[in-house]
Amino acid sequence: MDLTYLTVAIAGILLVYHQLTTWLPLFPWNDVELYTQKQLLLEAITNGLLMGVGVICLAIGNVGFSHYYPLIYYPFLFLGEFVQWWIPYLSPGFAKTKVNFDYDKLFARTIKLIPHQPGKRTPDGNHIVLHALTLITIILVYLERLG
Repeated sequence: MDLTYLTVAIAGILLVYHQLTTWLPLFPWNDVELYTQKQLLLEAITNGLLMGVGVICLAIGNVGFSHYYPLIYYPFLFLGEFVQWWIPYLSPGFAKTKVNFDYDKLFARTIKLIPHQPGKRTPDGNHIVLHALTLITIILVYLERLG
């Protein structure tokens, strides 16, 4: 399979996975029933647009904006995911100071693929899959755009 097609496909899978797990209640994989409609709309529209632009840029070519957007966007997306989920899990001090959502309310009942550490935000299975897809997308984007 051509690297460009593979990259577009994986970025598309990331987009579709994110949208499905944002909109569809798949408990215990996610717990979207606990979000307000406004929260769901904001999450889906913001990330859907940003990810969608990434997929379109990958599909239409490797010149100008469409060359640079995926190279910049996907690492920033992963950085946000890492700061939001992995630093609090791996760092005891950061876990106590960085609270911008109610982890216990929104994610305590979801499936965990890694050991839960009391008092720490533990990435659930849904987010681990999302982060893995983001990381794979980054690798493919850099291979496709710069390789």
